[in-house]
Amino acid sequence: MKTPKAVIFDLDGVIVDTVHYYYLSTKKVADEMGVPFTEVDNLRYQGKSRRSLMEELASRSNRSFTNKEIEVFGEKRNVYYQQYISELTDAAIFPGVISFIKDLVEENIKIGLASSSSNAERVLRQLDLTQYFNVIVNPKAIKQAKPDPEIFLTAAKKLNVEPDECVAIEDGEAGLTGILATDMFSIGVGSYPYLQQADWHIYSTKDLSWKELTERYQTKEDES
Repeated sequence: MKTPKAVIFDLDGVIVDTVHYYYLSTKKVADEMGVPFTEVDNLRYQGKSRRSLMEELASRSNRSFTNKEIEVFGEKRNVYYQQYISELTDAAIFPGVISFIKDLVEENIKIGLASSSSNAERVLRQLDLTQYFNVIVNPKAIKQAKPDPEIFLTAAKKLNVEPDECVAIEDGEAGLTGILATDMFSIGVGSYPYLQQADWHIYSTKDLSWKELTERYQTKEDES
């Protein structure tokens, strides 16, 4: 039976519960800019670049912001976010994730991280997870942010694995859109309707299973 050779993870909302911290830090900046920002907005922009989010917030204002002002607000948002995550513990890791990752290691499956967050490597270090990852893609080296598939394809290339031999896991709409533009097997985690487009939709990381993944991966292979 053909099995995947690599699994590529998103970070926020897949490995670690930080999505609410993104909302809180962005809401602080939005309030300073005098524009609305909701938790629904936060989910919609999850995985997109900081710059594109700040430009969207600026477009909601009656006031004109310079490029420098937008950049400064983006930097302030990052400072707020870093303050929130500075006290992260392994309690923030989603259930089932560590056991799934350990199963991958035992099966000699390569593991990559494709997160848009410039703080991703810092979070992995803080939670003592860096050791499990063969590749951590630097989002600053990516030309096109999610929903473009570049970050996922870059991870596959760095892992020296063909896209159709990869599994990629996402919870964000932008990220899943990027995966679906590749030949990768997609896993969508969460309850939002857009996640049902994934090859395998699960409501919780507790449902991650190497055995079931290989069965579903093989079924897709057989159908293609």
